[in-house]
Amino acid sequence: MNRFVKSSLLLVACLCLSACFHTQLNGSVGGAEVTVAPLDNPDNVLATGSSMRASDWIGQGGQQQWDDWSSLLRLLVVGVTQFGAQLSELDPQSLYVVTARGGEDYDPGRKQLLSDSPVEVQGSWHVIATGERITEGNLKISVLTEALYRQQLQAPAGLSNKAILDRLNAAAQLVVGDVDRNGTIDYDDVLRWNQTIDGAFLLGPQDKLVALSDAVTSGQPADMLDLHSREVLGSQRVEMSFDVGTVLVETYNWESPVTAANFLNYVRAGFYDQMLVHRAINGFMIQMGLLSFDGYNDEDRVTWSIRTPGPSIINEASNRLSNSRGTLSMARTSDPNSATAQFFINQADNSFLDFGSSNNPDGYAVFARVYSGMSVVDEIAAEPTTQLAGVGSDVPARGVLLQSVRFL
Repeated sequence: MNRFVKSSLLLVACLCLSACFHTQLNGSVGGAEVTVAPLDNPDNVLATGSSMRASDWIGQGGQQQWDDWSSLLRLLVVGVTQFGAQLSELDPQSLYVVTARGGEDYDPGRKQLLSDSPVEVQGSWHVIATGERITEGNLKISVLTEALYRQQLQAPAGLSNKAILDRLNAAAQLVVGDVDRNGTIDYDDVLRWNQTIDGAFLLGPQDKLVALSDAVTSGQPADMLDLHSREVLGSQRVEMSFDVGTVLVETYNWESPVTAANFLNYVRAGFYDQMLVHRAINGFMIQMGLLSFDGYNDEDRVTWSIRTPGPSIINEASNRLSNSRGTLSMARTSDPNSATAQFFINQADNSFLDFGSSNNPDGYAVFARVYSGMSVVDEIAAEPTTQLAGVGSDVPARGVLLQSVRFL
């Protein structure tokens, strides 16, 4: 067995041990203090450890073994923290916050090489995980987990663990690809994402992530970390092509992760292509996401069918976004958490649809905004309407077609 294979096996063993964490910002961070505490009681520290420096590895295995390893392998093993039995009492279903503080970044320039001049880290960064996921191991405390941690801090108080995990799973779809290559994208892909070897899976601009890393390293205050984290989540721009013109929108990934990810998944699947605007009320809004355009019959009338959506999502209307003119919101039934694929574009300032309003206290979740093409929305809203059996009133009489929805 050659030295590379031996080293690779050792690395796998180190990073896959039970309750094994890896600390990373721009590169692996050694010497960081790592703590574990309940998410709802972060001052109640249950375990404390320290991520390994290069000198720790040399002390354990000797200089010769260290010299035999490649520079990349050295970089990957720096930053490992092993808790082991300290975490045996964690509740598998409860949520915990793992915090890394201080230490030295061994690859501040992101060269995928172990630097001889690591940079001191002055701040702290975090990851949220269940007790089960923590004891499973191979958990990264990275700049990406910090971005999602800070997004979760903005969520309404009192969310259930399931709601928090729903938000984290959705946010993951907005920032990374299928890191673990299991065919789905969820929060576990963020927990496994390694800046050094998984950089290609990052969906957004690398420079936004670097800015957040540098902010943590320099110990910037929470409001600046929030600002950089918001930019890491970013937004997705989408082109909606109607038969009367084009509307360009961008999503609110930071405020509405579940709703934005849900909408973008439908876009990715082509669900909204060749659909009809099935509701248009001038001075109010236009709505789509229900009726498939199936062509014309012998009398040159539009034919249609109901398009079957996916499962419902939680209502994020409490995200402090208002249903103002040009915003996109999810349509739903009287059940606040019943939204699936249907959405509407507000043609007017419809604050009576906001969370906490007297008529609609549960609100309608805003998840995007129009940044070009509101004249097209106005034109559609002014279309003559009729009643359609099985659909309702206010249906554009001629059949307004949403031809396609595409990523920009």
